[in-house]
Amino acid sequence: MKFSEFMRAARGDMSLYELAKRTGITAQQLANYERGRSKATVDRAAAICRALNVTFTIGA
Repeated sequence: MKFSEFMRAARGDMSLYELAKRTGITAQQLANYERGRSKATVDRAAAICRALNVTFTIGA
């Protein structure tokens, strides 16, 4: 599963604005990650996962 698909599924009902507040990443940048327009760095992906209280295994 791509991180963009994972992120969209893991976010559920949480708005991008709420996720932005929790991560310090702009809602626009989060939308780009979700749409696959740009790729999150490992540090940013980790921050997103912490904010969503989930884990993502690279290469799985």
